[in-house]
Formats: sequence, C-alpha cells, structure tokens
Amino acid sequence: MSRSGKPVWIVCTAALLALAGCGGGGGGSSVAGIGGTGVRVAGVGTGTTTGFGSIIINDIREFAINGQTRILKDGVEITEAALLQEGRGHVTHVEIGEDVSADFTSGTAVTIRIDNSVKGPVTSTAPLAVLGQTIVATGDTVLANLNSVSDLVVGDETEVSGFPDASNVIQATRIQHKAGGIPVWKLTGTVSNVSAGGFNIGSQNVQLNGVVPRDCGAGLANGNFVEVKADRDPAFVAGNPLATVTDVECQVPGIGTPANATGTVLESEVEGLVTVITSTLPVVDIVIGGQRVQSTASTTFEGGAAQDIVSGSKLEAEGTLNTSTGILTAEKIKFRETRVRVEAPVNIPASGLGSAFTIMDIVAVNTTSLTEDNDGLINGSGITGNRQVEVRGYVDSNGTVFATEVRDRGTADLTRVRLRGPASDTCAPLSGDHELAVLSVIIDTSDPGTLFSNEAGPLPDSTALCNLISIGTPVQAEKGTFSSTPARIDNAEQIEIED
Repeated sequence: MSRSGKPVWIVCTAALLALAGCGGGGGGSSVAGIGGTGVRVAGVGTGTTTGFGSIIINDIREFAINGQTRILKDGVEITEAALLQEGRGHVTHVEIGEDVSADFTSGTAVTIRIDNSVKGPVTSTAPLAVLGQTIVATGDTVLANLNSVSDLVVGDETEVSGFPDASNVIQATRIQHKAGGIPVWKLTGTVSNVSAGGFNIGSQNVQLNGVVPRDCGAGLANGNFVEVKADRDPAFVAGNPLATVTDVECQVPGIGTPANATGTVLESEVEGLVTVITSTLPVVDIVIGGQRVQSTASTTFEGGAAQDIVSGSKLEAEGTLNTSTGILTAEKIKFRETRVRVEAPVNIPASGLGSAFTIMDIVAVNTTSLTEDNDGLINGSGITGNRQVEVRGYVDSNGTVFATEVRDRGTADLTRVRLRGPASDTCAPLSGDHELAVLSVIIDTSDPGTLFSNEAGPLPDSTALCNLISIGTPVQAEKGTFSSTPARIDNAEQIEIED
C-alpha cells in the first residue's frame, strides 16, 4: 500500500462494523472520526489488540502513543494506563497520523478506541450467551478474570469483544468476567419484532419505556442495526425483557466515511467474519461485517485462495475505500486463521453429528453456532449413515479444529479423500523418511504417481516438497486413499504446500 503522507484511520473490526457501525458512543448513523484533534483522515481500517509498549494491532501493526493520543473505551475517554490494564484481545479502532508507514505497520496514534460487542449478564451457558447473544470462544480467545469459559454461570456480568456473523453469533476475541458488575450494559445487533413498546435483538427483548431511538430516519424498523445502552439491573433474569434502556442509536454497518476525510478514496483495512458472498470467482465480492469488499486481478491472497472463502471465514482485507460507492477494493486478502479442509467418510447417526465428531479416525471436529450446515448433518435433519463429508474450518492456537462449514459430498469413498491443515510432522526422503503428517494423519510422499507443488507452481519431487515443510506449514493432500491404524493417506494424486 503506497504512503500518501496523510493520516490513516484503522477502524472497526467486523464486530464494530456489524455491531456498532463504528459510531462509538456518540453521534450519527454514519461512521465519523471521533477526533477533535484537527487531523484529517486519509484511510480507514481494522484490528484486534495483540500487544502493548505502544499499541500493537494484529501482531504486525505497531503504533506509538503520545500525550495527544485520545483513548476511549465504549465511547468513554480513558487513560493510557487504563488501556494497558484492559489488556489484549479487544476489537480496536485506531486513527493514525501523518507519520504512517508505507506498509501500514507504524506511525503515531491520534485516536484509539476499544469496543465491546455486548456487555451484561450471562443468559445461557450451553451455548454461552450474554444478553441473549450467542458467544463462541476458541483457544485464541483472551480470557480476563477467568480460567475457562466453563467457569461462567448464568447471571455473571461479562464484557465480550469479538466478530459477529450474519445472525449476530459472536466469535469472541476477548471475554472478561466483571465480578463487581457493569454499570452500563450494552447490546448491539439487528432489530426484529418491532412494536410500539420495544423490539428484539436475537432472543433478547428490549423495552423502550419512553426512550426514543436516535438516527433511525422515519423511525425504528425491522432490519435496522442498533446499539442499545441500559442501566445495570440487579433484578434482571435471563429470559426477561431488558427494561432499563437509556439510549437506542441506529447505526450503519460498514466502515463509512469519516467527517474529516481528505477525499473520496481512503486507504483502508477491515478484519472480521464473512457474512455475505456474492461471488468468489473471477472477482471476490463479499461482505466482511457490514463492509463490501471486492478483489481485482492483482489482488494477492495469503493463507488461502478466493475459492476457499466461505461464510464465517475470518479475513483481513487491505486496500482502498471509495466513499462514493462504499466498496473497499482489496490489494490483499488474508485468511486470519490456519485453514482446515477434510473430505472423508463419516458415519452420521440419526441424531446428527452434534457439537463434536471425528473424521479420519483422529481429527476431532468441533461445531458451533457459527457452523454452516445446509445439509442438516449436524442436527440430524439431513441424510444419515456412512457418507462422504466435507469439513471446512480452522485450527486455533491449541490445535483444536472448528468447522465453519459441514457438507454432504455423496457416497462414502475411502479412495478419494482430501486433507488440508498445518503439518504436525515433517519428512526427509533423502534420509529415508517419506512420511509427513497433517493434524497427526500420516501422508505418504513416496508414491511414484503423486504430483508435488507449492503456490509458485510444480515441484520436481518429494525431496523438494519436504525441504519446504516445517511444523505448522499448511499442506494439502488430494484424492488419496485413507486407511486406519494408524490413520494415513497413500497414493495421493497431489500434495501441495499452500500459503
């Protein structure tokens, strides 16, 4: 991304885009700079706080904090010391000044804003929900004042920052238990069941009690996206209406245009879950949170390809935002999680696959409220018995596999299996070791009919392939034969290293 010599605004991860429209605690339905610093904005983007010393976003973007940097949490100004005390994992909005680097990785923060998606009492533990909004935690979720999410009980007051899907199921980046309670509760999402006295967000009913929604045009309507604030209610019980509302603000999902933008084309970045897929080939046209993103012929992909994008994929798109069209044109699209893809026989019981099942004997797959199940394999409404099942998903930092999509691929066939994931063991043919492993499934590289490749193209032999593989390298074996004890794939048509 070329340097403009002008300030850059890194804004709104998907949790903000879809949940809060990046409006913060304040002003209109469109996105606007929260500054007051007089600095004009030349770019918009996204990130999750992964470190401090300055503030580090998505591990690679480090921005200095000085005496003029404004810092806010959920719209309320806080000190730098309070920001450091908050810790990692928040969905974070940052405005960057004129010293922004050409590669968008350094500069001085003009404004930092950390935001939670929902704040209030736990209303369910199976699945975990806060104010009726389902929360999905993985090994990458930062836990504060908690050893495990299983420690939470109904009624515990909790702050959750994260990325929502189209149904407002939130993949949590951070969960904090607030033992002393939360003075102001917060709820964000799409409105349904609007009546004269209230509405729903997900399963949570909200009572207006005389509060007039703001910035809602002709009035609050089904499909509006809102941020709700409410006073803490010690008498609140899961299933009851939220009746202590103090403010309801309609907001527009997406990055939007800062009030102090320098022009109609802004350097931009957005991170979050894919909620809409219009096309992936030949042009990617998707929505990440509320932001429409398109690719061009020169867009580069990291960690996967355009055809690997599915609903619920966590992506980071970097490029330019045209404020006239509202489209972010991506120079780079990066998969934020290590992808997993498995296709092999699975015996589906009459009750369905449920919250967890095993494929290829040893690959344990977790399904969540975020998992797409168009064929009814998880809940038992679809076909049962021995079927070829495809799992697309990701593996967290603990090595746990989470499915974003589970599909029926027809009659079970052990001779046409596929496995994609991080290497768990390496190979060295010159030393007589022809076997590598992916997710602990052995893959034989010695079959004379196997083709080898990496993202740059064909490789001459298995030695060239194995020289490029280390623990964690993403590897895919296609159209091989699976056998058990131990779990292994032989005679793969192709083995490739993917980036």
